[in-house]
Amino acid sequence: MSRFYVNNLYLQNGHLGTVVTLSKDDKKEKAAGWIPETRSSTDVLITETKPSIIAQLIASIFACWINLASGVSVGFATPALPMLRDPTSRLHITENEGSWMASLVMLGALVGGMLAGPFISLGRKRALWLVSVPLTLSWLMIALAQNVWALYLSHFILGACLGVITDASQLYVSEAVSCQWRGALGCIPVLMFNVGILICYTAGIWLGWRQLAFFGCGITFPALVLPIVFPESPSYLVARGQIEEAILALRWLRGSSYDITAEYQELVNCEKGPGLLQRIKGLCDSEILKPLFLTSAIRALSRFCGIRAVLVFTQNILDSSHSSLDVNAAMVITGAVQLFATLIACGLLDRLGRRKLLIVSQGVMGLSMVGLACYVYYYNDFNKQNLLGWIPIVAIMVYIIANSIGLGPVSGIIIGELVPQRHRSIASSITSAVSWLSAFIVTKTFLDLQSALNIHGALWVYGSVCLFGVPFVYFTLPETRGISQYGIEVLFKEKKDNSDKKLKMAQHKALIAVKVQTEKLNNCDSDSSILRSELSSPRHSNQFTTVTNIP
Repeated sequence: MSRFYVNNLYLQNGHLGTVVTLSKDDKKEKAAGWIPETRSSTDVLITETKPSIIAQLIASIFACWINLASGVSVGFATPALPMLRDPTSRLHITENEGSWMASLVMLGALVGGMLAGPFISLGRKRALWLVSVPLTLSWLMIALAQNVWALYLSHFILGACLGVITDASQLYVSEAVSCQWRGALGCIPVLMFNVGILICYTAGIWLGWRQLAFFGCGITFPALVLPIVFPESPSYLVARGQIEEAILALRWLRGSSYDITAEYQELVNCEKGPGLLQRIKGLCDSEILKPLFLTSAIRALSRFCGIRAVLVFTQNILDSSHSSLDVNAAMVITGAVQLFATLIACGLLDRLGRRKLLIVSQGVMGLSMVGLACYVYYYNDFNKQNLLGWIPIVAIMVYIIANSIGLGPVSGIIIGELVPQRHRSIASSITSAVSWLSAFIVTKTFLDLQSALNIHGALWVYGSVCLFGVPFVYFTLPETRGISQYGIEVLFKEKKDNSDKKLKMAQHKALIAVKVQTEKLNNCDSDSSILRSELSSPRHSNQFTTVTNIP
């Protein structure tokens, strides 16, 4: 009698059942009744394997090199604005003009975010390559600018490129990386972005603003070449019906020794994307409304918490809060802390999950902002000798660390975690528009808030938004750690049958280890070979893959 084992299912005499697995600590437990006591000529045991992380890491870094360049563009305003406001500068701007220059990056990102969907629909890798051209040209415009209008236009273009890059790179990593590594490698876009900010802060100590713009142009140039090296997203290729290319991409990303059969079949079973009109009408479906709302809300919270205002106007905040630390040193420390905290997030996302990190992150951010606001408000009462001048920079560091560990990276990867693949292009445009509009409002209104409410009032506003996010995430956001793309497809669908839902949600493991503890199997050769199944043809993709043994 033949028995076939596929993932966590088995097929015997035409009946489908579930494999009962034994962990390493269950060696003395009795094996499931259906597992054979002897190894017949048609029985095969499938051991658990994991895809190689090396190829996925290389593809993620190469795809996100342009994030490094966009990080330099965002960090440029922090060291450049004091230089441009210097009366001795050949191109002198006022404080209000500097505020517009920094804000136009966010306004351009709003336009770029709305264009992200059409760009992404052309291909994740192709979108990243296309925006690298105007990004390079905008740096040249800054370096050669002769008036403030050239700075306005170039920063608007920088922002438009940033809006496309943010979603295209994050979607590429979320779709190209296997679910085992999606949390850790999903931080790479944010990590590369923070590396770019740190590089810009450090270079800004020695370079003038024109030289810094040429430096940014040089950083961007590799993004024109690197897309040749890594493959397109397998999920996108399958959705486009490019099956052979998808198989090659999966093999490139997972390694030659990994069986891609299960993952390939899950991608084929995912519902394909409809046309534009159908996608717009589909936004009214319950399965997309909730994830779209949650993604937009988390992204808006990540902006209204004030992180962009804190990073751009670090000098204003430190001066107003009577910090005893040098501003240039504070900028470099800020960039280094942000980068280090993002590295920590790479290891925590798959261990603790998204919800816990979001809740803790927003709670700590809120307390640090409220604490800094209280310090500024009561400064004249208890710090006349300036003995506590270290508090502002410490509060800002805690705030940035908390953001980089939780809210920052999770708000980026969440669109690939919650939104089904067929809706991601249009959802990307909507959520990006919400995100960058929020960023523009925060960046442009910081000086107005400071003027109307003083610096402590502006910080209280940002802290209150952070604290509001704690109960919001706790009561509304589901945990998505370890769920495959097929699991994401059914996450928000109405439950028709409880057993059917359990079966679908179980598909997130690529292979499952079956350990049989019997006397006869203990006498078998421990080095017995394992035969992997061949890829089933696309027309049979909905059938179970059968596995035969070595004679």
